[in-house]
Amino acid sequence: MLIRTIYVSRASSPLPLELKEILAVSRKNNPLRGVSGAMCFLDSVYLQFLEGDAAIVDALYQKIEKDSRHSEVKMLVHEPIAQREYPKWSMALLTWNDEMKAIFSRFNPNSACDLYMADPATVAALLREWAGTNNWMTV
Repeated sequence: MLIRTIYVSRASSPLPLELKEILAVSRKNNPLRGVSGAMCFLDSVYLQFLEGDAAIVDALYQKIEKDSRHSEVKMLVHEPIAQREYPKWSMALLTWNDEMKAIFSRFNPNSACDLYMADPATVAALLREWAGTNNWMTV
């Protein structure tokens, strides 16, 4: 069964040097595991979605919960899916500009662009809107 998991977490440091490492490892390992996904990082907060086999994605999420680079890990979405929304993204990274922040604000009008406060009810739609922009570094 395929699932989608979307979570937020706080980075252990404000400008984590590990971000580059996380992306490199994810881009190498995710295709081997059959996992696709994307990551957003802003103001010391990660917002990440993962798609793939339920057992593999659940195990990966449990590993992230124990990873010292993340704290206050919070699940926003955990749902079965019929097909992947982003099948070619081993781990995309959102690049930020005013357009991306404006899109976030439309989906989260009561949040000052705080990814940790992303609304679980709209976060999947938010990601779809962001995915329609050219602000992703994909592999």
